[in-house]
Amino acid sequence: MRLCICICTCERPVGLARLLKALDQQRLGNLAETALRILIIDNGRSRAAVPVVEAYRATGRFPVTYAREETRGLAAVRNRSLAEASAAGADWVALIDDDEFPDRDWLHNLLETALGTGAAACIGPVVPFFDRVPPTWAAAGGFFAKRLPVRDGFVQDGYTANALLDLRVIRALGLSFDMRFNTLGGEDTFFFRSLLQAGHRIAWAETALVYDSIPTHRMRVRWLLARWYRSGNVEAYLGRLRPETVTGRLANAGRGLARLGGGLLRLGIAGLSLRPETLIGGGYTLCRGAGLLAAVIGLSYREYHPSRYR
Repeated sequence: MRLCICICTCERPVGLARLLKALDQQRLGNLAETALRILIIDNGRSRAAVPVVEAYRATGRFPVTYAREETRGLAAVRNRSLAEASAAGADWVALIDDDEFPDRDWLHNLLETALGTGAAACIGPVVPFFDRVPPTWAAAGGFFAKRLPVRDGFVQDGYTANALLDLRVIRALGLSFDMRFNTLGGEDTFFFRSLLQAGHRIAWAETALVYDSIPTHRMRVRWLLARWYRSGNVEAYLGRLRPETVTGRLANAGRGLARLGGGLLRLGIAGLSLRPETLIGGGYTLCRGAGLLAAVIGLSYREYHPSRYR
């Protein structure tokens, strides 16, 4: 069995170096070190990642492959990582980003869960790691953690912030990350939904922890509201109906208006608590409703457009 750890990086050399250091400390269990390769796909304009990669190549524990993806965007760089992993003969692909770092037993726990359940994919929790002491509301509200509802050890969604894929299944299905979401985001949600619709399961690995570095500029209410608005915008493209059709627009308008009403109600109730994190959380439903309605009139929030991202 051969496994690639795929890292998508974009102008974060410090984060990439920290991630590579953490990967060197992995406890692999029964997985042979010779079965493991690190694959770094650089989507940045500069070559800031190159010195980090070369330093690791000289002293690191695992072999590393570096490639550049000139088309900017999340879907493009993730598709390139799958293609490079396939070319390297990988059976499994672990996905992690350059602003994260894993627990020492991360990879072992992901793989053990996937093999034990027979699932085609496995997802683990993402825990926020604040770069400085966060505002009280940021820690108390749990806004930066990533978790999914679990039933009998499986989930009905997925994300690429902490994932393991059976690449043999992905190749057989011909799955890739949809370029419609390249600069919008949500490409991972659509990918994992497609995997589920093909009849495969996604396991949950509770103990496969990844820590997400939260920089100061993200510890702001404005950033959260924009992220939730974008999530609503993406949601318009994830339904059964095409969002540009009349029926698709009507469906999204109905959902958007319902979210707006529910969001206003939540804000009203939250205002009675006088707790900042409760009030901010009340904006979640409201912003997602606004994002859905924006999609109805053809507006999209391209969070990962090169002019805006990072």
